[in-house]
Amino acid sequence: MNSQATLEAPFRASGLDLEQGRQDGGMSKKPLGLRADWARLPGRSVEVWLLGELVASGVVDQAAEDGSVLWIAAEGISTRRIFDKSSGYQIWV
Repeated sequence: MNSQATLEAPFRASGLDLEQGRQDGGMSKKPLGLRADWARLPGRSVEVWLLGELVASGVVDQAAEDGSVLWIAAEGISTRRIFDKSSGYQIWV
């Protein structure tokens, strides 16, 4: 898979448009951004991607100080989940 496909995947799966500066006063959606600084994400809503596939989304409950892993908070019947950067997971905010 090429890197272009990986970078475009969050836009397609989220249904986000990249419309900017709308004249009708409507809200335009911001595109998601890939984040490398996982340690700074607690409390943020994120999407977790692996190999171009959306695998999870939710609020970051906790992150390691070195940014190597983070936990997505439990929600509803879903349990708290851990993701590690070394396994290839990407975090999009």
